[in-house]
Amino acid sequence: MNKQKFKRKAVALIDNLTEREKEVLELIKNDALIKRDEIAAKLKISESAVGTYIHHLSTKGYLLGKGYITAPEKKIVVVGGANLDIKGYSPNYISGTSSPGWIEESLGGVGRNIAENLALLDQDVLLLSVVGDDHFGRKLQMETEAAGVDLSQLKITAAPDNKTGIYLAHLDDNGELLGAVNDMRILKEIDQCYLTKKRKIIENAALLIFDTNLDQTAIDFLFELTFAQNMIKIADTVSLEKSLKLKNRLDQLDYLRANLVEIEVLLAIKTLSEADYPDPLTITERVTRIFNIYQQQNDLPAMIVSAGNQGAYYFNREQDRAVSKHFPAEVVKKTDIGETTGAGDALTAAFAAGLNEGLAVESAIKLGIKAAAITIKSKQTCSPELANLELGCQ
Repeated sequence: MNKQKFKRKAVALIDNLTEREKEVLELIKNDALIKRDEIAAKLKISESAVGTYIHHLSTKGYLLGKGYITAPEKKIVVVGGANLDIKGYSPNYISGTSSPGWIEESLGGVGRNIAENLALLDQDVLLLSVVGDDHFGRKLQMETEAAGVDLSQLKITAAPDNKTGIYLAHLDDNGELLGAVNDMRILKEIDQCYLTKKRKIIENAALLIFDTNLDQTAIDFLFELTFAQNMIKIADTVSLEKSLKLKNRLDQLDYLRANLVEIEVLLAIKTLSEADYPDPLTITERVTRIFNIYQQQNDLPAMIVSAGNQGAYYFNREQDRAVSKHFPAEVVKKTDIGETTGAGDALTAAFAAGLNEGLAVESAIKLGIKAAAITIKSKQTCSPELANLELGCQ
């Protein structure tokens, strides 16, 4: 599926260009330092005409950033949140009072985390997001670009009410989440106007990933933009409540990455309030319950369902028949755990990277599980060790 699909995608992209635009793009591909007057001389056209064609190639997403940087044929576009994570750790947490501990900060946002992980995995990735014109926003830009993410299309807003997003998390000393608050109001600026301006860049992606931090209207418009596009579309659910933004759009996805309880809520097995209570069933029984519903609904996408230390489950349809496969988790000793924040983002990123490199789906999922284990061992939300992960056959 993958290699052939991406080959078709590359051909489709070039077919969107005029013959003259193709000629200009080919010259730039052969010599990224070529000057406008040299292009004009080779094609026997004016320099102003060259400038016009270069502008068209940029707006269509074939040239990225400053200068003549050509867009890769396997470009991944991520649309989602970019924020600062502030994490408080409490070894002896007591509800309703102040607990001694320590506080750390790092870059976050599901979309941004996925993009950084993809860059660490040596993928060409562009992030569409928004930050404030403030200290946190500048920190996010500097460190995310340093990781290798293309931020040339990032929106920077000076609106006084829209500060860079903050995710405030409370964890125990093992890195397990006790609770969190996120202020992502700034993401309202990822709206139809912004996405329309980036339309060609989105349409020319070989693979699109987005998170549900986006407003419902932005998610709906993304689906409209990409409805007829030959790209792979992956959604990451982020959280229980936000996952419901996908409820009526699941049929338009290729892959959904979510945890067990998020899938249960999305498929109406549980309500949001019921999800707060412990489930009397075992994980195996809960997965069986989900799969029974999956078999009955033909319009559901392929699903990668994270199940903590039980690994992940994969639901798909092969030759009109629903199939379920289990992928065990990598063994991580308790003493080796840094924290669990970011493990799901790493799984999504590595899975997408595997697809982008032409791996079979099962191999891409195994790659994602390895990436999650590496991330769990790190105190950082995006582990630099991912750069050492081989993307060959798993």
